[in-house]
Amino acid sequence: MPTPLKVATIALFLAVAFSIRAQTFPYDVQFDHLMGEPNATVNALVLYPWRNDLRISLPGLKTATHGVSIRIVSAAVPISGYTRWSHWSSSDDAFWVDVLDFPERALAQALLQSAAQPNSGYRWENQLLLFTNRCDASKDAVGAAVVTPGGRLLNVGVKLKMAVCPDRPAGDSDRKVLDDGIAQLQSILQQFAREVLDPTYVTFDPKIAAKPEAVRVLRMEGFARLWSEVKYNFVYLDRRPDVNWDGVLEQYMPRVAAAQSDVEYGRILEEVVALLKDGHTNVYPRAIVPEDAPLVRLEPVQGKPVVSAVGSLPELAALKPGMELLEIDHTPIKTIVERDLDPYIASSTPQDRALREMRMLLYGPPDSAIQTKWIDLHGNIIELTLTRNGSKNRAALPSPKQGRFEYKELPAQVSYMALNDFGDEKILRDFEAKLGEAQRAKAWILDLRQNGGGNSSVAYSILGHFLKAPAQSSTWRTRLYNPTFQAWAKPQTWYDGAPDTIELSSGLRYSGAVYVLTSPSTCSAAEDFLIPLKMQKRATLVGEATCGSSGQPLSFSIYGADARVCTKWDRFPDGTEFVGIGIFPDVPVSRTKEDVATGRDAVLEAAIRLASP
Repeated sequence: MPTPLKVATIALFLAVAFSIRAQTFPYDVQFDHLMGEPNATVNALVLYPWRNDLRISLPGLKTATHGVSIRIVSAAVPISGYTRWSHWSSSDDAFWVDVLDFPERALAQALLQSAAQPNSGYRWENQLLLFTNRCDASKDAVGAAVVTPGGRLLNVGVKLKMAVCPDRPAGDSDRKVLDDGIAQLQSILQQFAREVLDPTYVTFDPKIAAKPEAVRVLRMEGFARLWSEVKYNFVYLDRRPDVNWDGVLEQYMPRVAAAQSDVEYGRILEEVVALLKDGHTNVYPRAIVPEDAPLVRLEPVQGKPVVSAVGSLPELAALKPGMELLEIDHTPIKTIVERDLDPYIASSTPQDRALREMRMLLYGPPDSAIQTKWIDLHGNIIELTLTRNGSKNRAALPSPKQGRFEYKELPAQVSYMALNDFGDEKILRDFEAKLGEAQRAKAWILDLRQNGGGNSSVAYSILGHFLKAPAQSSTWRTRLYNPTFQAWAKPQTWYDGAPDTIELSSGLRYSGAVYVLTSPSTCSAAEDFLIPLKMQKRATLVGEATCGSSGQPLSFSIYGADARVCTKWDRFPDGTEFVGIGIFPDVPVSRTKEDVATGRDAVLEAAIRLASP
């Protein structure tokens, strides 16, 4: 049986996995519309208890006969295994509602996950909310689907009388049609929520929310669900001897019960998950305190927080790339990291943790002032008062433009290709479009330093163009649970999955020298890309150790948060561990403060020297 391909990404993972959209996406406003009230209503339908006695009446919809497949947004999915299926539709079939009961929740989840389609929106473990991007007026639609904890599936769809083409300009009339479709979807979702949500727990005015007297119970239930998913599914639990997970329930449940706000509750969840020290096991609270930061980017350079970019604001004029941050509000950075940041960071390795720390260091209450101390390249100490107002001044420090693929010819017949995102299948087409030119090169440099992961199958398809023989992917294992073994106090067992075979491409293939640039931001599916190269010694890795985090997360929602738990233990085919360690380069090269100050790319320079002796 083939290994399930990983679709996961590191970096700042959002509470929902939004589809990747081009910078010129013509439906940004409509996307934000969908992620407003419709998203809140979908979350309410997932997280709040339903009535036991459902009597559903939906104005404008008639009871209809269902077929052998269900339409989830614009995907027609064959269906079986349900115990009851109720179907409603409008007289013209322009919108529809399905409610299905299943004997097992896993069957409902599998049905939801089978509804993959081009979209803007998200498809989570137990919910879906999106409009399709098929560019087909006969199929494009907007819809939502949710799976309740009890295994019931709700599916709502609205046909769009237009083609949603993400790569073409949109007219006002098309945008209005999409807005109207989203409004219609929200109307149906709200009607349904009023019919099915248990008023013991929920109030509906002015919007759907938990009753104050029910919040404590919902938080405790949410924490118990998170704890249970980790206990039975987290693949590295036995490798955390300093974490007594049974004791965690006893230790933290009283704190959850006593939490005075959803913000405090969310911070407790983050603290609990951080104990597991895994980059693919995270929690994303919905209630957060607003924060901002000065318009300064920090990166870890040789273990220190170093300025990599500064906004063009007068108060920041004294800050220069290459300067190191020493203190914030007269407190050493080491103290701030250990006291305020690390207890809440879920990370597998020190190098990945350092990246996350740098992103968080300067954040605090919006518009608040902070006293900072810096040291420049000449040893001079500089003290500055900075304001956390970066969100108001973004134009003063534009985000670096980074496409999924970049190609350029370097001197000495070296082809450079940046592979920045394995989550977008279009990168394979980008890569293959340049193969003809790249074939003439004496060497390739593949830059994976900004590749946080994505889909392993995309990575393997690219590998097939320059491997010299079929290769093995990572080997993997996952936990098996035997209740009788538990009663007998016997160790639980494992399912060991065999590596997949990565076949050679039937198209153009390259046999020259290959150099791959790596960094702590090289994660997940990007690390899967490196494993066959290391095993076959097909490429020379140049740079820094990768982030050391991979696996297949199980994603789910609980009250007040979304979460994921790593269920798959990946290793090299020969058993070499890299999760929690990183994949080390053959030629170690790291930046210095001087490199940052001058804009020198020491890693790329080293690869060029190797490629053109």
